[in-house]
Amino acid sequence: MRIGGLKIEEVFSIIDWCIKKYFPDDYDVKCLYSACAIYSIFASQGIKSSIIGGNVGALTLSTDGNKALIEGFGGGNETNPSHYWVEANGVIFDINVSYLPKRSRLQAAAMPMVAWSKNIPLPNCLKYVEKIRYSEDVEFCFQSEISIRMQDFIDLCKKRHSSKVASKRLGTWLLSNPTDLNNAARTGDKWARGAIRFQKMNSTPINIG
Repeated sequence: MRIGGLKIEEVFSIIDWCIKKYFPDDYDVKCLYSACAIYSIFASQGIKSSIIGGNVGALTLSTDGNKALIEGFGGGNETNPSHYWVEANGVIFDINVSYLPKRSRLQAAAMPMVAWSKNIPLPNCLKYVEKIRYSEDVEFCFQSEISIRMQDFIDLCKKRHSSKVASKRLGTWLLSNPTDLNNAARTGDKWARGAIRFQKMNSTPINIG
């Protein structure tokens, strides 16, 4: 997938590498950092985007395929969102959903990162509830310690993005549309197969509001 002159798989691979290096123990709950990095890399290429705060629920599937849960980031509000992601050109960009298996109540199968086009309804296995949308021209303003860490992290991502030798190979796949989901299932991806089964069920709506 491309947006402007950027290949999203490369951007996501860079931020994935950097966030795991910078926050080795709790990278999975650093969604604000990943969202700010995506926003900053987009801005450096002249791409307008917005950081969104809200709640997210996603299907997690056991590695044997026999158990499934809806897990994610919920209970937040406009003042303290439970999750952050980025939207640009009508697409949801979210790295951190792929990290849900790290703290899942299941021994969970690997999950994709999200780059979903909003002109297609989200699948039942994934739900985003927006609580606050920040301006496209937002300026980051954090407490001093967080501000320093955030700038260091963004600088690390930008440096790796501009590197000619850094690996930019994504370790998972992008969920962008139903075709991606079907293709992943056909190649044997466990989560994709479970998500398609979930789609066919008369499932209870995901309440993460």
